[in-house]
Amino acid sequence: MKSINKIMRYSIINNNTGEQIASIKDIIFSEKKLRVLAFVISEGGIFKDEKIIRYENISNIGKDFFSIDKDNIIEKLKDFPSLEDINEKQNKLLGLKVIIEDKEVLGYINDIIFDEKNGNIAGFYLTDGIIQDILEGRNTIPYMEDMIITEEAVIINKKFKDEYEKNKENYKKLPDLDL
Repeated sequence: MKSINKIMRYSIINNNTGEQIASIKDIIFSEKKLRVLAFVISEGGIFKDEKIIRYENISNIGKDFFSIDKDNIIEKLKDFPSLEDINEKQNKLLGLKVIIEDKEVLGYINDIIFDEKNGNIAGFYLTDGIIQDILEGRNTIPYMEDMIITEEAVIINKKFKDEYEKNKENYKKLPDLDL
């Protein structure tokens, strides 16, 4: 599992030459399908069209890099209008409050965890504020099919609350799972 905030420091390496060709500047993901679609990259320089590497073109995700096998997979974002549209409206999930149906707030989404094997969103890091995060560590919750995602909040089923309270420490291990 990888977190979106963590991969923002990754380099993109060409497998054929070993050369670093870019770094990740941003991520484009589908809020409807909850899946990573592409990475916006920085090749250096200014005043250039935004460029992307679509998720399916990444050949390997290492500990601190992504690798690609072909030279021609860096594409212009403007050539993919649907991705360009998503990119302009992006990152609504970050900062959303997570609430139980009875309106109890669990925290706010601070980061998104995804499965690097298929790009699917697996869960979310929550924050309760910096002091709480330092004292108890960040909480994590898995993505669940019955979550309701609105513009204001992510709403979770009441049944999850008891399970969450009993298994809070296990949920913190979500990013370490190899699904």
